[in-house]
Amino acid sequence: MDYTYAAIAAAAAWMAASGGNQRNQLKLPSFRGAVEVRASLPGRMRLYIPALSAREATAQAMKQQLEGTGAVRQVELNPRTCTALIYFDPSQVEAAVVEGAVIKLMGLDEAVKKRPASRMETGLKTIWESVDHGVLEATNGLMDARMLTGSALALAALRGFMRDGATLPGAATLLWWASNIFRGRGHE
Repeated sequence: MDYTYAAIAAAAAWMAASGGNQRNQLKLPSFRGAVEVRASLPGRMRLYIPALSAREATAQAMKQQLEGTGAVRQVELNPRTCTALIYFDPSQVEAAVVEGAVIKLMGLDEAVKKRPASRMETGLKTIWESVDHGVLEATNGLMDARMLTGSALALAALRGFMRDGATLPGAATLLWWASNIFRGRGHE
């Protein structure tokens, strides 16, 4: 059996897991969709800040405040690419402190705290919302997808109880799922 592809895949996975972003030499945290570290070296960092183009006045104020500290030598803002190139003196301030100041001055505290949704989670949520809308339309508002799913599971469980008695995991599991779906309504 040829293990070449498995070995290559394992090596690539190991390199991806251990290497990370080779341009982020200072290992600064990156917050997807809020402040992402594109590159960092001692005395220099490039941050991708999507809010930069929408909040140009705030970005200019941030630039002035950072440059006014004396520890930050220069801030170059590029609203078109949503990047900030920051030159600082590493003997006076740590890179993480500069990044934290950028987050605070740009008003991105809440955006950084928020857990980002994966693309798969977002896609499944979109599909579920579409199905939910379709069920609501088809039933003229009588039930939504959650109610339909819970009802189907409850009916399958009752049918299983009547046919086989209390068997595990079939009917009992279906009832448990149905009850969780009904109880979870409104707690999204």
